[in-house]
Amino acid sequence: MDQIRADLAAVTGIAALAGFADAVLCRLLFTLPRGGCTGATGGIGMGISTAAITVEVAVPDALRPVVDVAALPAGLGGAGSAWLVLSEGGRLARWTPTTGEVREVARCREEGPASECGGGVRLRLHVSRCGRWAAVVQDRGRYGTVVDLATGSPALELDGGDYCCETVPFALAFAEHGGRPVVVHRTDWNRLDVTDLASGEVLTARDGPGGGEEDAEHDLDYFHGALSLSPDGTRVYDGGWVWQPWGMPAVWSLTAWLRDNPYESEDGPSHAVYPGVSEWNWPAVWIDDGRIAVYDRDDAGSGTVHVLDPASIELRSPGVRWIKAVATFPWPVGDFGFFTDGEHLLIADEAGLQGVDITSGRRVFAIDGFRPARQDRHTGTLIQVGSAGARLWTPPKWTARAG
Repeated sequence: MDQIRADLAAVTGIAALAGFADAVLCRLLFTLPRGGCTGATGGIGMGISTAAITVEVAVPDALRPVVDVAALPAGLGGAGSAWLVLSEGGRLARWTPTTGEVREVARCREEGPASECGGGVRLRLHVSRCGRWAAVVQDRGRYGTVVDLATGSPALELDGGDYCCETVPFALAFAEHGGRPVVVHRTDWNRLDVTDLASGEVLTARDGPGGGEEDAEHDLDYFHGALSLSPDGTRVYDGGWVWQPWGMPAVWSLTAWLRDNPYESEDGPSHAVYPGVSEWNWPAVWIDDGRIAVYDRDDAGSGTVHVLDPASIELRSPGVRWIKAVATFPWPVGDFGFFTDGEHLLIADEAGLQGVDITSGRRVFAIDGFRPARQDRHTGTLIQVGSAGARLWTPPKWTARAG
């Protein structure tokens, strides 16, 4: 039993606790990597289990029903992954699955109306890397709130405008600049700003010489979508779209935006787009600092994964920079999410979690029935939350990410 606990802690990132089996509903699930077994050691077969052990825990009654979860910095004393849970009614609570501890930290009220057009508004939870700040926003809606978890009080009210807001998630990402936490957020359908969370200062104010006229020169015909940061925190990925409806992922330098040019997110020297996908709101994930996996499907019902190199740019005309794809491979159409272990693309579909080689598209391992919804940037842990239980898995190797 001691060996099993030690192996479990090593693979899942969950500390071996006294009485662990009694305190947590735990199940070890083994699935051979596609293509066969790579070897085993005593106790738990590590060659198999590194891609196949998950842990199940009960979701405490106090957290139900769960609306969304997002990772917090791990608990003290090696207590394993910690999660901020948004429950119905706007309750925000810190939950440590290994111990079952639940501690309410804030309450957040939802603004409305979400959109004049409707469109299936869903509340989405974001948490800063330092764990002090959280945002509850309306995906396919207009409003959001940033909460200071240290005090439980609202810190910033967000309004992304109502023009076609039902077509995209609420564009928001936490980041750091000069060692200070900041939040990137939509302030209109075609505009993003960055706010310093400690001071409330807008770091991207476009109030230079010429005022409104200069702003007009940089206006975008672009609807900002889901945002994500590169693992090192220096680049922003934007899954937005342009008229007539066409997906147009964009990437630019966060450093240049905040240090040199408040218009960098519109048309700055580092701003580049990838016009090779037709739809938006499909999964995308940074595999590492040099590769982004983006999904697309066509009118004929075929799906494709595009692997982009954000540093490989082709200048098409003055001011127009295209990101190059370094690989593409087919993937069946379905409802799924993209994650990574830092090496492979992890695709969560109806069958489970598929580990995919990012160059060839070959499936290298699978965890049947495991369909996570969120990933912990600190530990890499993936979590699937149901009505009464949650299931977690941690990649064997992981490098913490910024954001």
